[in-house]
Amino acid sequence: MVNVLTEAKQALTLDEIVSVILASNPSALAGKTPRNSLYSVIYRREKRRAERGLDALFNTSTRGGATYYSLNPNGLESIGERILKK
Repeated sequence: MVNVLTEAKQALTLDEIVSVILASNPSALAGKTPRNSLYSVIYRREKRRAERGLDALFNTSTRGGATYYSLNPNGLESIGERILKK
């Protein structure tokens, strides 16, 4: 998702992100509902980042009832850090 958003010139919805991911790697999201699988990963990771006091990796904005995701430059600073649950 980080790679997709890095290459995108604008914020994208989860459906758009999933389409790009599956086009480049069809086995990346193998569940019945790839969109929900990706959302679950994002939700868990962002929650752990908040618990550790790290900046969020993604910015979200809502327009017309859809949520758009973009990269948070401050969150990219700690992208290599482990955010494992204790």
